[in-house]
Amino acid sequence: MATTAVSSSASANASAANIVSTLGAGSGIDIKSLAQSLVEAEKAPRKAAIDKGVTKNEKIVSGLAAAKYALSTLQTAFDNLKDKSDYKNISVSNSQTNAFTATASANADPGSHRVLINALAAAQLVTGESSFETSTSPINEGGPITLTLSGAAFAEEANITVEDGQDTPAGIVDAINQSGKGLSAQLFNTGDPQKPYKIVVIGSTGLSNAFTISSSVEGLDFGTPLQEASDASLTVDGIPVVSSSNTLNDTIPGVTLNLLATNTSPASLSLTNNTADAKTKVLALVSAYNDAMDLLTELSNPKSTLETYGGSLVGNSTVNSLRTQLRALVTADSSTAASSGSLSALRDIGIEVNKVGKLTSNSVKLDMALKFDFVNTVTLLSGNQEDQAEFGAAPAGIAGDASKAISKLLSKSGTISTESANATSRITKYQDDLSRLEERMSMMLLRYNKQFSAMDNMVGQTKSSQTGLKSSFEGLMAMYTNN
Repeated sequence: MATTAVSSSASANASAANIVSTLGAGSGIDIKSLAQSLVEAEKAPRKAAIDKGVTKNEKIVSGLAAAKYALSTLQTAFDNLKDKSDYKNISVSNSQTNAFTATASANADPGSHRVLINALAAAQLVTGESSFETSTSPINEGGPITLTLSGAAFAEEANITVEDGQDTPAGIVDAINQSGKGLSAQLFNTGDPQKPYKIVVIGSTGLSNAFTISSSVEGLDFGTPLQEASDASLTVDGIPVVSSSNTLNDTIPGVTLNLLATNTSPASLSLTNNTADAKTKVLALVSAYNDAMDLLTELSNPKSTLETYGGSLVGNSTVNSLRTQLRALVTADSSTAASSGSLSALRDIGIEVNKVGKLTSNSVKLDMALKFDFVNTVTLLSGNQEDQAEFGAAPAGIAGDASKAISKLLSKSGTISTESANATSRITKYQDDLSRLEERMSMMLLRYNKQFSAMDNMVGQTKSSQTGLKSSFEGLMAMYTNN
């Protein structure tokens, strides 16, 4: 439509220019300016009305986009509180950090434990009985060597082949390390002035990883282990525990123990809820809610000084509707009120709406709820849910239910998207109206110029006739005067 209007306008203007170039000869009036002025007088109020409609709806789209952003930010704050795992931040206290370290995952539960370490897991360590002058001293005159492995670490005998030309202490170490048999080898320099080099082979920790090595050539024998493979032995809360590794996962559910040394008396291990993280998330919700309400106020304030968005939704009923719905999210009782003890709403943990509509936090009350009623606080906020679907029917607590409600508001079928789409459609219609107006005004200009041209020609002809008659009368008067 806009392209057609521009084409028609250009054609009309070209025709008008051809016509106007012949005007002015008869009447002496600036016919072109007169026609243009009449068209502009006709066009101005209509164009102003259309432009006003476009501007108004552009502001609506802009304001709704700002409201959508504020709601998305608020939803994120609720999302950070809607899953049970959002509160699983366990602090670990260990009375004997020299004996072991402990780390807790989100699956750990608060509690106290006693840990007594009787023995650490050890790896078998065996050395070759022979020593060598250099790391490259040939052992089998350049021929291959076969190392045979057996023992608890292997279901059946396994071989490691040392290739031709690699029959040196260094070559054997490389072959063992590259075999993938769960063994590691090193070449030790003992400092002996004659034959300082010895091969040392180490297995994995645990009795089940014991092994023996035999060689296919003389001069490469592995004798009695310097260290036997053994399991870790400990008691946790009085329960005996045996492990082939010094790293124990989930002996205490959700806790990893890394054993460092034996101890003669049980160590105390305390797991407590880290309420500081939960408090930070609740206070972030308070800030996000207040920011959202502040923005909605600016959007509907005709005297707002906020750039771009201020006053863009003055008189728009959507703003009041959003305010009402958001307020209900933080003041209504939780869907889990029946299962969260004495806690039924945010006000019970110190989060309330003040007389000007802002959320406030009572730090003491919030701390008390998190410290002494942590389980019910989590139930109040999350319903003890985890990754609940948007349309899940189970009670999801204040945060979970609020997140679902905001998702509906932000959906394609929600109020904001629907109104934004309607405003965009109105802008398109106004633009089409403007294109049609431009086309009509161009045709009107062409028509005026044609009409004024005809009138000017008539005036010119009248003036010519008047001049002719005057000359005739003057001629007659002369004739009579001469006679």
